[in-house]
Amino acid sequence: MKDNICPICGKGPLKKEVIEEKFAYKGETITIPDYVISKCDLCNETIVDKGTLKSSAKLLKNFKCKVDGLLTGGEIKEIRRKLGFTQEQMSEILGGGLKSFARYETGQICQSKAMDNLLRILDRFPQVVHLIQKKIREQSKRLHRGLA
Repeated sequence: MKDNICPICGKGPLKKEVIEEKFAYKGETITIPDYVISKCDLCNETIVDKGTLKSSAKLLKNFKCKVDGLLTGGEIKEIRRKLGFTQEQMSEILGGGLKSFARYETGQICQSKAMDNLLRILDRFPQVVHLIQKKIREQSKRLHRGLA
């Protein structure tokens, strides 16, 4: 923002404020303290600080997951660690790719209900992992024989 001038109206000065911001989703609310904004004195436009956007994104994604009844990123990470796998190993077992799984854990994206259900099953019945791994090995062997 050039010289603290509003990028919307191009004239008004921006004044930095630290506020509490409330967000609502499906009838539930979350309050984020220390929410940094810049407000234009002329057009009254509000611009959210880049650092605040980044830090609040994870909180808001976890909030959305909770409201939707899905595991949070921290809970997913806990399940993976409990099973003794790396993110790469879990993504291979579950499908969907390493980047997606890493984003579930960091709270950048929410997993599907189907993925959430699978994670809950693996948490409750860890022996199921071995069945999935066996199936992956069998498919890999068939694929290699077909290519040879």
